[in-house]
Amino acid sequence: MPSNLRTVKRELSDLSLAIGVLREPFAWGVMLLGLAGSVLIFTGFAWLAWWLIGKLEWLHHGWLAKTRWDEWMLGGVGSILVLVIGWFTFPLIVTAVAGAFLEPLADRIERRHYPSAPVPRQVPLREQIHSSLRVLVRGLGWNLLALPFYFIPVVNVVIYAALNSFLLSREYFQVVAVRHITLSEAKELYRSHRNEMLRGGLTLALLFVIPVVNLFAPLLATAWMVHRVWRRESSPLWVRLLPDN
Repeated sequence: MPSNLRTVKRELSDLSLAIGVLREPFAWGVMLLGLAGSVLIFTGFAWLAWWLIGKLEWLHHGWLAKTRWDEWMLGGVGSILVLVIGWFTFPLIVTAVAGAFLEPLADRIERRHYPSAPVPRQVPLREQIHSSLRVLVRGLGWNLLALPFYFIPVVNVVIYAALNSFLLSREYFQVVAVRHITLSEAKELYRSHRNEMLRGGLTLALLFVIPVVNLFAPLLATAWMVHRVWRRESSPLWVRLLPDN
């Protein structure tokens, strides 16, 4: 069987297992908290955008003000910007908001499906909050830098896929990995297997753009990464944790 076909079959197999997480009542609580927090952040961001636009005094004078098109134009531009930024940053924002609850979810999945996996360390709440803030700031920063390209057809799809394949694969790998190794070790392990991780990241990026499915994406992504890491003893984290290493 061609290697590409085997890879696709593994991805689908891990994803089918990940769907089982939706039977967990705890997972639904995580989803609702993530969505509620994301709505609050997007609402605050929309308010900030409107406030900043209103402060641009030069837009309210001259020919725009005389033609009374300024409000229509500002409203249209502001709405488009908020929608575009919200759509493209949704994966990282909802991941950051739900971040503190993804580690317990990963723990439940590991204990149920992989009892032979190495005993994890207890990740302090402070470290989880710091990680969530890091995801939020980094995700917003990179997506704001890419914002001009999001208005170019075809290019926006390529940029979104490339950027979020990297960001999502790294963040969800770290959710699983830092329970067993330090953050610096997890980053080094990710870098040494970057190509493999990026291929998986495409699956994660796809989950976050499918309507309805994207509401459950943080849960599915966490479960998917746990299964991806522990189902095969040739996986990077398994190899790293072998006694001889």
